Amino acid sequence: MLKIKSDGLSIYIRMARESSPSSLFREAFEAARRIKSIVIFTAVLYAISFIAGCTLTSMGNTYASELEEEIQRYILSQENFAVILEYLRTGNLVAAILITFTVNLCLGAFLTTTLPGILPLLGAIGISFVGLLRGFVVGLTYPQVLGYSPLAFIVGVGTILLELGAYVFSSAAGVNISLAPIFPARYETESRMTAFKEAWKDAARIFVIVIILLGLGAIWEMVGIYFLIQPIQHPG
Repeated sequence: MLKIKSDGLSIYIRMARESSPSSLFREAFEAARRIKSIVIFTAVLYAISFIAGCTLTSMGNTYASELEEEIQRYILSQENFAVILEYLRTGNLVAAILITFTVNLCLGAFLTTTLPGILPLLGAIGISFVGLLRGFVVGLTYPQVLGYSPLAFIVGVGTILLELGAYVFSSAAGVNISLAPIFPARYETESRMTAFKEAWKDAARIFVIVIILLGLGAIWEMVGIYFLIQPIQHPG
């Protein structure tokens, strides 16, 4: 009986260690390291498209200016944006942060940059296109934000690094899922289904990083915007 209890305790301790935060972080970074080349590839896509958008805006390109205005009108017309802005105006930072985090995680990360990976090869192409488009749009719209004030610059740069950083990892996870059945040997197996399943497991591990970055990004962005709009709400 004593031995059974001892064995049960050791199993419990081992399970607790395996599910500890440090273990989750370690597994997340190990999974990201396994697809390091894909992470670098997606980071380069975002960087190139972001720089392209910034360059067109700084050159005063007519097409870029018109597209920027269209994007701003679209954002302002979104119900989520209106709800978040209202929460910020009333000082409900927690609600604004939670909505921003949820939308970015579900729509910005999982649905558009990871789930498409269920389609072999086509998913990788689609995810790459989303990355190019997203980086370009941010590059078009953010120079104006960054130049608004020193505080806006700090808020904007932090938001870009945290949120786009999260999308780099979620995109890499999706591309890896899409390519796994095509190149199963990357997971040291000949079974395409086994490689596909292992890629999803790695995606789940990598999303620990995604969640942390998007959580920090939502806090950084919403708190920053809250302080930015205070002089507008309470002039003088």
